[in-house]
Amino acid sequence: MDPAGRLGRRQSSAGECVIREIAEESGFKARALKLAAIYDYQRSGHPPRQIDSIYKMFFICEIIGGEAQASDETSEVAFFARDELPPLSLGRTTAAQIDRMFHHVEHPELATDFD
Repeated sequence: MDPAGRLGRRQSSAGECVIREIAEESGFKARALKLAAIYDYQRSGHPPRQIDSIYKMFFICEIIGGEAQASDETSEVAFFARDELPPLSLGRTTAAQIDRMFHHVEHPELATDFD
């Protein structure tokens, strides 16, 4: 699952934002366990875009309730094995980033990645 949300001024914290986005886009209630990475969009292998700067934050979360439910933003909700990912929207998330998050789940002692 790759929920993505924007955090504007005077909005909730980054941790609250990720929990809100998971609920809105998947139907699941979750708890953020760890900030795993903060990546600069322009340095992360995404297609070129005319943007000043975007930093993407990746959290490791656990599901604590709810159930899979499509929304206005998602056509369906599913989980995939690391080697069975569907085609990705590379403008949002790269295969290397997802692979790195699997690594963080397998090794929770890892420090937060940043560039």
